[in-house]
Amino acid sequence: MFLDATILAVIAARRWYAARHHNQQVEATHRTLAHLQAAYDQAAAAPLATLAQRTPPPPVTDHHVERVRQSIPTHAQQIVTDPAWPALATALTDAETAGHDPARLLRQAADQRALTDARSPAQVLVWRLQRLSARPAPSPRARAAQARSTFKVDRTPRPAEPTRSSSPEPPGRPPRHHR
Repeated sequence: MFLDATILAVIAARRWYAARHHNQQVEATHRTLAHLQAAYDQAAAAPLATLAQRTPPPPVTDHHVERVRQSIPTHAQQIVTDPAWPALATALTDAETAGHDPARLLRQAADQRALTDARSPAQVLVWRLQRLSARPAPSPRARAAQARSTFKVDRTPRPAEPTRSSSPEPPGRPPRHHR
């Protein structure tokens, strides 16, 4: 987690320096980023290999491929051909076993941040899915409420309702004062 945040901070710094044409700093952040990504790759190798060893059987994996194609169509081909795909298939199976809706988790994970600049979108999704599925799975009642709810927000302006006093006065009469 700390390494992820550090990499993101260096990427942001590199973009900031590039926008201001600070070429030496851009080069320095580029070298720093290469070192951090190498450290990340080394740290991530063992957990990803452990997940990949538990890859689900082909029918389950094929079902996950379809879920990815439906949930994240713009990146689906890149994700399913990524070397981290077996680990992602395992993470999806683990989430489903824990009672989560894998398609919903995939959409949530993909919507957290763009995948366009990820070196390994499947690897990014593995970590996001694991973080999301660590939360308790929604109860059947919560799932039913989620299915009924809509995510559309009505942004049409509504006329303000006039405020009403506790005892309405007929029009044309001055308000009564109570003693």
